[in-house]
Amino acid sequence: MKKLLCALFAATFCLAAPALADTYPSKPIKLVVPLAPGGTADVLGRLLAQKLNEKYGQSVIVENRPGVGGNIGAENVARSDPDGYTLLFGTIGIHSTFHIYKDLKYNPTNDLKPVVILAETPNVLVVPKNVSLANTAAIIAESKAKPESLFFGSAGFGSSTHMAGELFRFQSHAAISHIPYKGSGPALTDLVAGRLQLMFENLPTALPLIQAGQLRAVAVTSAERAPSLPNVPTIAQDGLPGYAFTAWFTISAPAGTPDAIVSKLNNDIRAVMLDPALQPRLAEMGVTPVPGNRDAAATRAFIGEETQKFGTMISQANLVAQ
Repeated sequence: MKKLLCALFAATFCLAAPALADTYPSKPIKLVVPLAPGGTADVLGRLLAQKLNEKYGQSVIVENRPGVGGNIGAENVARSDPDGYTLLFGTIGIHSTFHIYKDLKYNPTNDLKPVVILAETPNVLVVPKNVSLANTAAIIAESKAKPESLFFGSAGFGSSTHMAGELFRFQSHAAISHIPYKGSGPALTDLVAGRLQLMFENLPTALPLIQAGQLRAVAVTSAERAPSLPNVPTIAQDGLPGYAFTAWFTISAPAGTPDAIVSKLNNDIRAVMLDPALQPRLAEMGVTPVPGNRDAAATRAFIGEETQKFGTMISQANLVAQ
């Protein structure tokens, strides 16, 4: 009897979902950014919230819930009602490198429903303005000559700022040490002050500090040079051939969110991100929006491929969040 009632409820809900999507959203939406204020996720999340507010005529409220590489906020969203009114600003750290955490109380693959890949951005290897390390090759050589004397900060275990550094260490065998923070903001504060020697920071967050002369860009992590830093080489060009890393960001919902609402959000968010009027701002930030044809199914497929790739690296490098 219980199974029959559940089946009837599910069938009724499925029939009602398209109609529900027609009236969605009819109340404010909460967008959880699971990292500290001041980082790329926070800046881009607030920009998207503003644009969706204008599009929907409903408030989109950004809530920062940092901790455990973004997984505290992500778990909060995963446990929320699957009605489209609680969304997650996701990162590579939440979706594809979560295996670095051995004791998570939820499974991002099963408990979150990816909606859309928002954008991608290179990271940039930055050092304090007065540090004498001239280039990537010099950093690798210095680390090997003086093991564990160079420390790189990140937004937390499994974050893109961590994984870019671990990939660098894995491929170059550089003897650099990782220090995790609860977001890029506090890590950058220590970097500017000289308490750290390196960061592999998202370009949008690091760019203002580079332009202000507070940090020096050594190299970008992408396969090609960044348009916003045309005179800065790639890491592959600068001393570590074959290296390439790009960060990406998502919007996700709790598992069980109706497909009709996910599809609507996917279409609407892609339209916002590809709006010609927004492109100068995104280019200024160093962010590239996703292609126009990446629907929810393609989004899930992409995340699956990335999860497999980084899962292999985490296993081979024996990476575990401490």
